Amino acid sequence: MSGTNRTLTRGVQQDPLAWLQAIQVLERPGKYQLVRTAGDVLVIKDHDQRGKQREMKVLMDKKGVLKMAAVSVNHGIQGYYPLLRQVTAIHWQDLGHGVVKLRLKQENLPWRETLVDLRGVKGS
Repeated sequence: MSGTNRTLTRGVQQDPLAWLQAIQVLERPGKYQLVRTAGDVLVIKDHDQRGKQREMKVLMDKKGVLKMAAVSVNHGIQGYYPLLRQVTAIHWQDLGHGVVKLRLKQENLPWRETLVDLRGVKGS
């Protein structure tokens, strides 16, 4: 194969574990608590180790990256942590009691659905 990269001929490879790893980040016990959902945006409260809380948004950017971003009152969204790439569509549905239903579509893959536990810290 002269002049052609092997990855171009095979196409983009999907990582089957990336979906599960993104969910695991969100479901860390005592870390994130549901604030609200708005279609394709999830708003959560982050409880850090020092007991401070800050609001975060989980959303898809124009490049198809599902990311978690800190929300600042004065400066809007600041910084981000990429969770999953090649996302083409996403929908969050609040089911109550800190549980949300996630429907997500990635390039060349069928729709995936799961429940995400965002109950946060006990008693909060």
